[in-house]
Amino acid sequence: MTRQYIALITAYFVIVLLWFVLARFLGKRLWSKNDVFEPRRPYLELIFALLAVFCILGMGQLYLNGLLIPNTTKNIFIDAVNQFLIFIPTLALPMIRKQSIETLWIRKTDIPQRFGIGLGLALVALFVTWIVQGSTKPFMDLLSHVFHVKNSSHFVQVFMEDITIAMIFVRLSRWLGNSASIIIVASLFAAGHIPSMLAGGALFYELGSLLLDTLIGIGVLVALSRSRDIWWFFPVHFALDMTQYFSYV
Repeated sequence: MTRQYIALITAYFVIVLLWFVLARFLGKRLWSKNDVFEPRRPYLELIFALLAVFCILGMGQLYLNGLLIPNTTKNIFIDAVNQFLIFIPTLALPMIRKQSIETLWIRKTDIPQRFGIGLGLALVALFVTWIVQGSTKPFMDLLSHVFHVKNSSHFVQVFMEDITIAMIFVRLSRWLGNSASIIIVASLFAAGHIPSMLAGGALFYELGSLLLDTLIGIGVLVALSRSRDIWWFFPVHFALDMTQYFSYV
């Protein structure tokens, strides 16, 4: 295991634990289950969600071929808009199906508080990675790297990715149940790392780290499925994603 991997796993573990502590005190106010999604034909809603994912992949191909908003100057804000456009099918699905955007885990109430908690947890997550990595650079260097305007498109991309995962998970869980869906989705995300690990020369026994990935994924999904709220999680996801581009030494 690389130090980067250990730092990320540790950070996610700490954040999940902290969320459960916060939920104990704030759960009734912020994370009560107030919008139950009970479709008559859940398998059909899952099919529509998968069709939306195929549309997203198609939009991604348009982006890669320069067929969205032209951005020859590499403008970060135009790229952020393009990232939003790629994932438009995610937002379009509940509108077309006349469903609440809370089925994407986009809570409509107390957004500043939810997002503020997410930023606080993101700072904790970054501090954990900074400590585990044994960085020789000041912590403020890491913060200025992560929360820089140059990362605007990544910020939008992570948010849209997270609500897309929510779109699929919510509809899958209404068909197969919450517990089965958590295990399936966490396992699929862990398995998604196998090709890149093998391409990087990982030995068979090193694939055992995928079990740890799965367990952390289960913890994250349990927290998310209980909160039904993406506002507290996506700042953490964004911040930890940006650490891969930072040199700690």
